[in-house]
Amino acid sequence: MHDPLAIRHLRYFLAVAEAGSFSRAADRLGISQPSVSQQMRDLESGLRVSLFQRRGKRILLTPTGLIFQEHARAILRQLENFLQELNSEPGQMRGALHVGVVPILNVALMPDLLGMFAANHPGISLTAEEISSTEIETALEEGRMDVGLGFLTRHSPNLRYERLCTDEFALIVSESHPWWRRRVVQFSELHQQRLLQLFDTFVMRRMTDQICLDHQVRPRTVAELNAIETLLRSLAPLEAAAIMPKIALRGREALKLKAIRLQGKKLALEIGLLRLRDSGGNSAVGEFSRLAKTEVPKLLKTL
Repeated sequence: MHDPLAIRHLRYFLAVAEAGSFSRAADRLGISQPSVSQQMRDLESGLRVSLFQRRGKRILLTPTGLIFQEHARAILRQLENFLQELNSEPGQMRGALHVGVVPILNVALMPDLLGMFAANHPGISLTAEEISSTEIETALEEGRMDVGLGFLTRHSPNLRYERLCTDEFALIVSESHPWWRRRVVQFSELHQQRLLQLFDTFVMRRMTDQICLDHQVRPRTVAELNAIETLLRSLAPLEAAAIMPKIALRGREALKLKAIRLQGKKLALEIGLLRLRDSGGNSAVGEFSRLAKTEVPKLLKTL
């Protein structure tokens, strides 16, 4: 009796799922289209499930196919890491590490962390991707990412959230702002003040909206932007301020901005690591986690 599943089935399946077509998947794999189609028929027959559905000329995944896709990615990633570690020199880690980081932390922390990690583990190939907290959580659960650095929402029961430090929201202003010399601002003073805001797709924007609601404050939104760097560079030209964690200014000293302490309630936010609960066997994840736990609090002391 033949096994219903082989490694090639996983690779072919993911190629079809990503391409949305048997013929395009065959081109990417460098094999014939009939061969791909036959392998997928064998896979569905062996598993006794339907993985694909046709919508015109496009191939889509069934609900079962979506579940299979999530696990296929995770299995291939684990296999790749295992083979790389198996062939590594004694005492040297090899493999790949895919890190997700929320935009507010990318400039502030990743250059230092990646530099230190690469120096200690030159055999590990690094990928750092700037995406939202929600996307990090989804990518971790689907096996497309190994570890995340972001806000601790604790939304998913499948993930481990480990606090690295606590920051707090502050009022970010340019040196031309009339409040530049102030040391403290009451949150209630922000009512009808000119603010630049991120899109509401950002978790951080939804946090600040809730804080404004809790304080019964309705600021005047001058503009909404989808990039933190652009927003910070626009503060002076648009004569506005922004509500952001103080860490937003780390690595951006050349912009000549200042974080003024806000006085109010629920202004703190937790920054930390996100990873799958069963990721303990991934040594690269463990090493990155240990590095982040040691170095992130040190990096933030400079704020």
